[in-house]
Amino acid sequence: MIKIVSVTILWIAFTLLSNADVLKNITPSQDKEYVIRLNNGDLISGYVTDNISDPQDGEGIKLQTPLGTAVIFESQISDIRLKEASYRHNHRIFLLPTAEAIGDNYFIGAFEALFLYAGGGVGDWLSVSAGRTIIPGIPSFQQISTINAKVTILKQDFDTLGRKLVLAIGGNLGWANSTNSLYHLYAAGTFKLSRTNLTANVFYKLGENDSYDVSFWNSKIFLSYPNNAWGIGLGLDSKLPTWESVHVIGELWNNDITRPTHTGILLGIRLCNSALSADFGIAVFTQPYFAPFISFVWTPF
Repeated sequence: MIKIVSVTILWIAFTLLSNADVLKNITPSQDKEYVIRLNNGDLISGYVTDNISDPQDGEGIKLQTPLGTAVIFESQISDIRLKEASYRHNHRIFLLPTAEAIGDNYFIGAFEALFLYAGGGVGDWLSVSAGRTIIPGIPSFQQISTINAKVTILKQDFDTLGRKLVLAIGGNLGWANSTNSLYHLYAAGTFKLSRTNLTANVFYKLGENDSYDVSFWNSKIFLSYPNNAWGIGLGLDSKLPTWESVHVIGELWNNDITRPTHTGILLGIRLCNSALSADFGIAVFTQPYFAPFISFVWTPF
């Protein structure tokens, strides 16, 4: 598992190093709105009206913004993307996968500070991610690991207002200690509105065991999770109208629909730009139990 995560991180690093010529495919157009992140972190959005070149400053563009025309050179730009592609985390809510592909939004993250996670995509159809806990004091065979793969099979536009339906199928393999393997198949559907994405997942547990003894340090936790169980996941990701970089995120999980008490709800906010995101919120479970959740994700490419 460690080798898989290491290879994923190296893949992302290689992609980062190969990223150059940010203005290579940028051409003037009144139909394409771009979001530009400058080296100092400022965000500017607008339409490219002209490509320019200066002997001293190099290649650049003229950008028509609501405040007028700005001249921006390639050396000042950290990232430039079409506005509809500027949000780089629509492939997940918090942990719940959406139907959207990861694409070129390769990422490295830390969930709850002790769970390292990374992922990337092949085109706009195959997405692969993997993660592993790094809990201090616990031996390697007692850590928790996961691998997730999904294939985006449909993207259907409904109208010119941006409403879209995306469908995907996938599989997940997890280890609660190295001796306890859990297998799931799932289907995901995401309905995209102008500012809000709504996701619904249905997943099915495969395997041979109905119960597991999970060890941490010198203690054991008995986990009952029957085979052939059907579960559901619902997700919300909504961008605030006045703050482009702030999203409200929420998830509802139930791993066995025959047991309503096995349900968890997460609600929080996401602060993000084209390079970084940070999630903060509260998770509530029907056992009852509640806990804060946090994550930090870097999208280098």
